Amino acid sequence: MKPIIIAALLVSASAAAAEDPLRDLDARELHNLGTTRLRAGDHAGAEEALRASLGRDVDALRPPALHNLGHVRFGKGRDALKGRTSGDLTEVTVARSFVEAADADIADMQDQIQHLDDAKKAGVEPDYVPAQAALAGGIGTFRELRKLIPKEEAMLGRRGQADAAWTRSIADFRGANELDGADTAAQSNAEAVEELLRALRRQSADLEEMVEIQRKKLEELRETIRELIRRLPDDQLPPQAQDGEDEEDLFPPERRRPRPQQGGRTNPREGEERRMDEQEARGALEGLRNEFGRKMPSSRRPGEQPGAGGKPEERKGKDY
Repeated sequence: MKPIIIAALLVSASAAAAEDPLRDLDARELHNLGTTRLRAGDHAGAEEALRASLGRDVDALRPPALHNLGHVRFGKGRDALKGRTSGDLTEVTVARSFVEAADADIADMQDQIQHLDDAKKAGVEPDYVPAQAALAGGIGTFRELRKLIPKEEAMLGRRGQADAAWTRSIADFRGANELDGADTAAQSNAEAVEELLRALRRQSADLEEMVEIQRKKLEELRETIRELIRRLPDDQLPPQAQDGEDEEDLFPPERRRPRPQQGGRTNPREGEERRMDEQEARGALEGLRNEFGRKMPSSRRPGEQPGAGGKPEERKGKDY
């Protein structure tokens, strides 16, 4: 029994070592491993090793481990922002330009709506070309804006991750400086990251506000597009409105076209009654005539009484 127990313990220890490769490393080895991973750009691996080094409670290694953790967490923030830290870090300028474009398109389409309404009151045929151009521009901006908003929302999520990582980075650098007053670089690093974090938060707040404005502008664009479509005949709609894309979003309900299914027919919903078209009804009636208008063949010979026999080979017609 005893060897079995020992073998089991050895297997268990081996499995634990395989699951935790840092298990048998001391504080210095963990610190060096974390530093190597940091230089290689492996921020997740570096954070794991440096935190394990801090967990060994070796006072002499705590300041450098915290200093390096500050770099690790700053790097994780940069990773979340795809390597950017300042300058081009914000999409607010792009977002604002789309809002301005939407405003211009809305104003242009509203002018054309007024022009078409005035022509109708005067009983004259309007010039549809300006309205077609205005509608095409509005549809283009609507589609671009609808694609942009989810990208900006994803950027806001990444900014939140960077905010959390940089907040911890500042705490790490400050902790290293508090434990080792001679580590003035840690203090300088903390101040530099704080400045970046303030800029990040300002820009994130601006972008969040702009995304909300864009959502409202998207709805305003949609309603203006629908109003202009209501005033244009089908044969005067620009190609952008006829390609079928976003029809349910952009067309008023009364102008939406039925969606053809296989064979050019619209399939009914499950459980709904579907009316046959004229061609189907005619085909069905013809089939009924063929079925019930056919004369059944007789198995009797001329003059033979009912019930009389007859050899099968002597019968005429089909054998039912």
